[in-house]
Amino acid sequence: MSSRTNLVLARVGSNSLHPCWADAGKPRDWDLYLAPFQEIPSQGGRDCEVGAVVAGPKWSGVRDVLNRWDGWRDYEYIWIPDDDIYANQATISRMFEVAREVGLDLFAPALHESSHFAHFITMENRRFYGRWVGFVEIMVPGFRTSALEALLHTLDLTETGWGWGLDSLWPKLLEYENGGIIGGTPVIHTRPVGRMREGELAERVLAESDRILADNDCRPLHVTFGGFHADLADRVLSPEQLLVEVVEGSRYLWERDPRVLAWIMEFQRGASPWPEYPIAGTPEGAASPSGIPLATTNGLPHA
Repeated sequence: MSSRTNLVLARVGSNSLHPCWADAGKPRDWDLYLAPFQEIPSQGGRDCEVGAVVAGPKWSGVRDVLNRWDGWRDYEYIWIPDDDIYANQATISRMFEVAREVGLDLFAPALHESSHFAHFITMENRRFYGRWVGFVEIMVPGFRTSALEALLHTLDLTETGWGWGLDSLWPKLLEYENGGIIGGTPVIHTRPVGRMREGELAERVLAESDRILADNDCRPLHVTFGGFHADLADRVLSPEQLLVEVVEGSRYLWERDPRVLAWIMEFQRGASPWPEYPIAGTPEGAASPSGIPLATTNGLPHA
């Protein structure tokens, strides 16, 4: 059993970016277990363990490792990133530290602003060091080991091995508690997402995702429930204040694509007790700059 408390488990190939994750000769609090999907060069001197080659997609290989090797249960936290993630040792170590201190069961580092991405909620938000969320993508998920044990059976739901839809199911099974995205430890996703060489495979992966969602009565919940500061203290925000912070922190995204703003509003509204429009949401006794309540004529205010 390793004296380190955290594990990075990665499906890798000959061109994977895992060599940049660890700094040779520098102490760290996490072990690296490589589960190759093809033959890879010798990893001598890299301070890692290399498992047997298991061909196929990421999550079928991860399932094989978790069912065949009990060593992962010796750790407190496990991170399972894609192999095209650019990160460094300090970022990974801090990610584990934050997850432990905040008490996260399911988490991910935010994607850096330069990343290729599929979901706006996975990207950095400039107003938060970390956010409590309802969705953690299968690209770079981390787990408290007890949570992964509870979710292990869900890997059998992906016959394709791509795992689409599992990232909507996991938060629901954990009752949407203790899930987070850590903006203070961003990583870079270096390749475009969702590209498949075979059209028939894409159809099967999408159909599988639809089935997982339907069978488990769940959907992607791209909602920010709250956030915390760099000192890991919770931010105390009303639903309205939270919405403003989420929107402002994502400004760089919706200025590129205004649809992101509409999506943020839609998801946040569904998770908050917003008043009905227009009466309940209209300020009562609206005042003029002088403090005198405004009268109205034909619906327009006047002094």
